[in-house]
Formats: sequence, structure tokens, C-alpha cells
Amino acid sequence: MEKSRSRHSPKQHPLIIDRPDLQAWPQRALSGALTTFFWLAWLVLWIPLLTLGGWFFFGWQFKFHMFDLGGLTGYAELISLYMAVIVAMGAVLLGWAKYNHLRFRNVERRKAFPLVTPAGVGARTGHSEAEVLAWRKMQVMVVEHDEHGGIIAVTDKAAASLPVVPLPVAPARREEHAVLEAA
Repeated sequence: MEKSRSRHSPKQHPLIIDRPDLQAWPQRALSGALTTFFWLAWLVLWIPLLTLGGWFFFGWQFKFHMFDLGGLTGYAELISLYMAVIVAMGAVLLGWAKYNHLRFRNVERRKAFPLVTPAGVGARTGHSEAEVLAWRKMQVMVVEHDEHGGIIAVTDKAAASLPVVPLPVAPARREEHAVLEAA
């Protein structure tokens, strides 16, 4: 009886794992991604040992700086220096606050805003006080402005049946309107 052997010899049909160029691109991409993932997983397994090494190194550094080099006294001096700086900064801020308190203790610089009167609004907009009082009685109104922000018409939307009457232009604005109309 003859010895049984495989139909595919390695020389006739190379394994696909030995010939990545025979793989399709999705197979190569998946193979690369899996290889990368498992290499990273293998590195993650070493993290506890690296952490332990870091703790030993830190312990050695702590011993060296605190005890061998006399760092404990340097640490105490550094803390006392920090405390002195903090106290000095606090003293400067408290001194500045007390200085301002003594300087402004009887001076009231805050004043209430002046009340807005209909006459003041009329003077600001170039219209009479009676017109501003009429505007205040409107529940819903539409204000039309010119290019410079001046009020040219006010419409009462609650009384929509009333005709829209353009307001007379204030004397200071008449020249501007004449220039605009001429252009």
C-alpha cells in the first residue's frame, strides 16, 4: 500500500499566508488591522509591569532627593517661602482695599439715570411732545425710519382703519430730506 500524501504540496500551491499578494485587498486590510490590534493588546498586558517599574523609580528618586540630598529641609524652606508670598499678596490686596475704602468712604459716585420724559424723547427724535404722547397711547404701532434713523411715519396697527399720515419732518432733518429727495 502506498503512503498517503496531501494533494497540495507546498511547492505547487503556496499557502496564502506566505503569499499576501494573493489575498484580496479586504483580506489584507483585515489581516493588518487584526495584527495591529493584537500587538497593541500584547503591549497593554505589559502596563502593570511598567507601572511597577515607575513606582520603584519614583521611590528611588524620592529617597534620593529627600534623604540623600537633604531635600526635606529644602521642602520645608520652599513651603515657608510659598506661605510668605501668599501672605504678602494677601496683605497687598487687603491694603489696597482699605486704601480705596478710606479714599471713597463718603463719596457717592453712583447716580440714578435721569427719567425719560416725552419732551426729551420728542427733542431727541425731532418731534413734538404731543406726538410722543400720542405714540404712547398706541397699543401696537409700526415706526418707519429714513436712511439716517430718523422717524418719518408712525402707524397705529390697533386702529388699522385710520389712514396713515406721514409726520412732519423736524427742522434739523428738513435739509437732509431735501438733499435725499434731490438725489
